[in-house]
Amino acid sequence: MLLLTTRDGQQVLSLLDVLPASFEDLPETLDAAAKTEVTHRLELGGLLTQAQWADLNP
Repeated sequence: MLLLTTRDGQQVLSLLDVLPASFEDLPETLDAAAKTEVTHRLELGGLLTQAQWADLNP
């Protein structure tokens, strides 16, 4: 799951599929508090999906 921020500051939810053979661990860039905030936004934020956002913003 990805938390995307649009140019106008709105946040939307998106999914990303990665083939295991092509995936390399990304270095950590967020501290524990920021990770917790992102997790809460993704799970409880009532966010539009990227597809829903795109339908509303052609």
